Amino acid sequence: MKFYDAMIEAARVATAATDAAMGALEARTAVDEDDLNPVLMTELSVAFRGLQIGGLTWKCSVLRHRGGVAAEEKEYGADLLMQVALDTPQQKYSKGVFVQAKKVTPGRAMAPKAHRELIQQCNTMLSHTPSAFVFNYSTIGVRCASASKIAGSAQRNLHAACDMTAYHFYRDLFLCTIGDPSWKAPRSATLRAAGTRGVDVIRLVGEGNLDMDETPSVDVPPRPRDRD
Repeated sequence: MKFYDAMIEAARVATAATDAAMGALEARTAVDEDDLNPVLMTELSVAFRGLQIGGLTWKCSVLRHRGGVAAEEKEYGADLLMQVALDTPQQKYSKGVFVQAKKVTPGRAMAPKAHRELIQQCNTMLSHTPSAFVFNYSTIGVRCASASKIAGSAQRNLHAACDMTAYHFYRDLFLCTIGDPSWKAPRSATLRAAGTRGVDVIRLVGEGNLDMDETPSVDVPPRPRDRD
């Protein structure tokens, strides 16, 4: 399979897993972002562990170390580090993105204090890497935005401010349009050194072979709810 097609399929799988995670919100089995982050990581783990896409085999590892004082989240401004690596003779990369997750009902404005806190978290993430994002969890799906955009926005309707669908975020992540190579796997130890509670880490790795001689296919988002 060609690189572009394989990464688009990986983005679709990740989007479906993210939709499944938001099902916990609809079913009220998860209430806030601290509940939803592990649900999201679990769904991604189930979806990618042993997944075959063309000549690629995917694997997933998760590091959770929550509990106690939120030392790491306070230091890094994030509650999730998503790492993606591709290891093939044709294409290699390993990088990470920081994510600060919120749960704000679409159409509602964040309280001024909560909005100021989010801006501070975005600026803290950006002090460590430009590859930083905000996720807004809701019953109608996940919306995303760069931390740079949110940090400079006066918009307190977070769903409206987050102008990327989950699918478009994952598409850019797998196609290597976004991501910081300085936050690849070995750097996870830096997070663990900060305290016992903080940034969770999920790492997705694709290994195998790809066809790099290609003309990109037409990119069709997977579901109506994942479109802009």
